[in-house]
Amino acid sequence: MKKTLILFAILVSINSYAQDFSTFEKRKAWIIREVSSDTGYLKVRGKLGNPNALAHLTVNPKDKAAVEYLVRVFSDTKKQTMFDFSGICLALCKFRNSFNKEQLEILKKSFERLAKPDKNDGEGFLGHGTENHFLMNCCGEYFAGQCFPDAKFVNGWDSNKIMSDAKERLREVFKRYYEMGYTEYLSPTYDGCSQNAVVVLSLYAKDPEVRAMAEAWLLYKYSIQSLNYFNGHIMAPYGRQNVQQTNKPLADEAIGVFQLIDWLYWGWGANSNAIPAGEFVRAIDVQFSTFQALLDITPDDAFNRIAGEKLLPFEIKSSASTFINQGSYHLKGGIHNMMLRKVYRDKQYAIGTGNFRWVPGGDYADHDAVSFNIAWNSSDQFNYIECTHPFWYGNEGIDKKTGKEYPRFSDMWTHGSISPFQQTAHTGNTAIVLFNIPEKDPWPNQPNAEKWGWRNNHADHLIKRGMFRYPKSMDEKIEENGWLFLREGDVYIGVKSLKDYYIQTDLKNTDMLGFNVVKSDFAKCGFIYEIGTKTEYKNLNSFKEKIQKNRLKVDWSAMTVVYTNLKGKTLKIIYNEGLKVDPDGLANSVPKVFINGKQDLSADQWPLISSPFINLNNRRLEIKQGNTNINVDWSGELPKITRQL
Repeated sequence: MKKTLILFAILVSINSYAQDFSTFEKRKAWIIREVSSDTGYLKVRGKLGNPNALAHLTVNPKDKAAVEYLVRVFSDTKKQTMFDFSGICLALCKFRNSFNKEQLEILKKSFERLAKPDKNDGEGFLGHGTENHFLMNCCGEYFAGQCFPDAKFVNGWDSNKIMSDAKERLREVFKRYYEMGYTEYLSPTYDGCSQNAVVVLSLYAKDPEVRAMAEAWLLYKYSIQSLNYFNGHIMAPYGRQNVQQTNKPLADEAIGVFQLIDWLYWGWGANSNAIPAGEFVRAIDVQFSTFQALLDITPDDAFNRIAGEKLLPFEIKSSASTFINQGSYHLKGGIHNMMLRKVYRDKQYAIGTGNFRWVPGGDYADHDAVSFNIAWNSSDQFNYIECTHPFWYGNEGIDKKTGKEYPRFSDMWTHGSISPFQQTAHTGNTAIVLFNIPEKDPWPNQPNAEKWGWRNNHADHLIKRGMFRYPKSMDEKIEENGWLFLREGDVYIGVKSLKDYYIQTDLKNTDMLGFNVVKSDFAKCGFIYEIGTKTEYKNLNSFKEKIQKNRLKVDWSAMTVVYTNLKGKTLKIIYNEGLKVDPDGLANSVPKVFINGKQDLSADQWPLISSPFINLNNRRLEIKQGNTNINVDWSGELPKITRQL
C-alpha cells in the first residue's frame, strides 16, 4: 500500500510540474480545465459539488447533468445547507438561460420555503451563525428576491421586502468591518466561503448601492489578504485554522481553502508548481477555492504588487474584532481590537506575531487561532516555525469522562497554536515571546462546560510549558550556549530559550510529522527569535558568533526581558500579569513593549490597518501604490469609493 501511495505521489508530482502556473490567467484556466473534466461531483452534496457543476457550465452552458445536479441538491430538504447559496445564486445570475421553466420554478419554491432562520427541512437564509455563515445566508437572501421578483416567501414577505432586509443587514455588517475588522478573515479554512458570497454580490447585484457595499468589503479584504501574504503563506496571527499550511502538499494531503485562493491570485513564488494535479476535484472543502477561478473578478494590480516581493521589506500593524456569542456579531457589533497583528515581511522571510485580548474562558472559536509564525523561502513541504503554550489541547493522560487516553493533545498544532498566557514583543527581524502559566485555569467551565469538557479535564493543573516547532527538513542545525541556530538556504534563524529546554525529534502523531519540537517546561519561560540572511552575515557561523554577543537582560520577578538585536535595536517586553478583565469584557493579555526606549502602541491605540501602502482608520481606507490611488470613505451610511488609476 505504501509503495502504491509513493508511486501515486510521484505521478502526481510529474503531472503537476509539467504545468505552467506562472500567471493568474494560466492558473485560472488550469483549475477550470481540471474541475470541468470530473464527473464525481454528481454523487456529493451541494456544498462540495456546486463549484464543479459551475465549472462544467462555464465550459458548456448546456451541460444537462450539471443543471439537473444544481436543481436536485438545492431542493433536497434533508441535505441542503447555507453552503449551497453562493453556488446556486451564481448559477442563476450567470447561467439562468441554462435552466428550463420547470427547473426555475423548483428553485423559486425552494427559495420561498427557506425564508426562515432554522435548519428544519432545509437551512434557511435568515439564520445567523459566524461571519461566513451570515454572509452566505444574507447574500442568498438578497438574490432570492432579485432572481425571483414574483416570489411569495413562507414568512409572508415579498421579494422587495426580502431584498431590503438583506440590504440593510449587509450594510450594517459591512460598515462595522470598517470600524473593527473581524477575526475570521485570513482563516485558511473559512475565509473563502465569505469571499465567494460577496464576490457574487459585487458582480450581479442590480442595486448599485449593494454593489458598492460589496466592493468596499472586497477592497478591505484584498488589503489584509495581500499585506499578510508571504510566498504562499498566511502570516500569523489568524483565526480558525482546521488544516495546517503547507508549502509543498502531498497528493493525499488537505490544503486550506484560502491558501489555494492565494495560490490562484499570486502563486507561491518558486513553489507555484507544487499544487498536486487533481487537488481541485477532490470532494473536500478546498472546492470553495474553485469559485474564485469561475468568477470574473481579480484584485486590483496594486494588491498584486503588495503581495509580491518588489516592495519589500515593510512592517504592518492591523487589528480585528472577536466573536461574542454565536449569531450575535452582526447585531451587537463585536469588540474592538481583540486580535492585534504585527507582521514584518522581508524578501527572504517574514515574521507574524500577535497579542490577544481574550474572552474570559475562551470563546468557542478562540482555540483554533495561530498566534505566531516565521516563514522563509524554501521548496520543502514545511517552511515555518510556530510557537505556543498547550492551553487548549493540554490533556496528557486519561480523559476523566470517557477513560480514553489522549497522549497527543499537547502536541496538537494543526488546529491552532494559541494561549492566553503567551505575550509577544516584535520589531522587524526580532521577536520575544514570554509565558507565565498559572497552576489552574482561571476560567473553568466557561463559556460552555459541556462543549469544552475535554479542556476542563486539565483545568486544575495546567501544563507548564513554552514550546515551538520547526521543520525536520532544515538544512543545518547548531546548538550552543542556550541558542538553537537553524539555516534554510540563505536564511539564518537564532532562537534563544530563556530557560532550559529539550528537543523531541521522534513524535509520531499526525500533527508532528515533518517537525521537531522544542519544549521549555517552566511556568515562567520564553524565547527570543532573530533572523538574518547570507547577504548580511556571509554564513551561519558568522551569524551565530555575532548574535551571542548581543545584550540580554531577564528579570523573572518582574517578568521583563530586554534584548538588543544585531541591527542595534533594543526590544523590551513587560508581561502584563493577572489578565485583568477590561470593562468591555475582555481579559487584557497585552504586554507593554518598548522599541529603542519608545513605548509601542497600546491595545486601544492599535490601528485597523497601518502600512506603507494601505491604511484604514475612522472608517476611511486608503490604498496607494504606484499610480494606484483608491479611497473608501464609509463615515456615512454608505461607502463612497474613488479611484485614480
